[in-house]
Amino acid sequence: MIWSSQLVSYMSYSGVLFFCWVDVLCNFSSFYHMLSGHVMGKVTFHQKEGGVTYLRESRELAANLPTMISFQLSDQQRNLRTFKFTYTWDLGNGDVIVGSDPVMQCRYASSGNYKFKLDVGVRINKVVRLTGLYSMDLTVLDAISSIELKGPLSYSVNQSSSLSFLIAGSLPAWLCWRVLPNCRSLSHVSCKMERLYERQFELNYTFKSLGTHCLDLNAQNDISELQASYSVYVQKNPVSLLIFILPCASLIIAAVIFIAISVCRPQQVLLQSNEVSF
Repeated sequence: MIWSSQLVSYMSYSGVLFFCWVDVLCNFSSFYHMLSGHVMGKVTFHQKEGGVTYLRESRELAANLPTMISFQLSDQQRNLRTFKFTYTWDLGNGDVIVGSDPVMQCRYASSGNYKFKLDVGVRINKVVRLTGLYSMDLTVLDAISSIELKGPLSYSVNQSSSLSFLIAGSLPAWLCWRVLPNCRSLSHVSCKMERLYERQFELNYTFKSLGTHCLDLNAQNDISELQASYSVYVQKNPVSLLIFILPCASLIIAAVIFIAISVCRPQQVLLQSNEVSF
């Protein structure tokens, strides 16, 4: 067998032959330490929504989204690059996947807490096998899917109104809201933040002007964000209209009565005079 001129030495460990090249640092003591230890690396989680991929560093995932879990081997001296690894992925939801690919695709169907485990193994020879066990707690959350305004779309001016919103998604969450008169986007009108611990949120607000108003809403939790907008119409207060109408109606009724009396009284006097002359 003819060896390349770059091959300068070789060493054997447990029946496995390793070659050292001139342009590669070959440290037998460090390699032996690796063989006697564990497989080192890092587990990362990515989720894709639409055309955007998110790195989930906080170990909080969104339910019903394509999830990519990958293992990055820590092998700076590249001593294990030629060996075949096996990966056992335990998702904590009853699914266990075994394969030789350091990347796997999955999807958590429902929210909750899961114990994720990854068992990484590499066989050096018939005797030596390196392993690495990674375990972590995952929290799967429901993304904010809707912000629904419950109730009427018309309100009275200068009157305290109650607006009810229903938030669909995992809690706690943040809700930021603002009201734009005439639906004009004003940069100086900032939104007001509310911390939500319940799905239903009650907002008490007094509209100061008539016409169409836009209600801008932004809800977010740890893994999602959603915007919504509603148009509401603000009209005059029916009570104030009634207060204005009643005096007017009273005046009209009084005028009608006065006219009726004025018309009927001369006829009554005339009839009485005719009776006297008869």
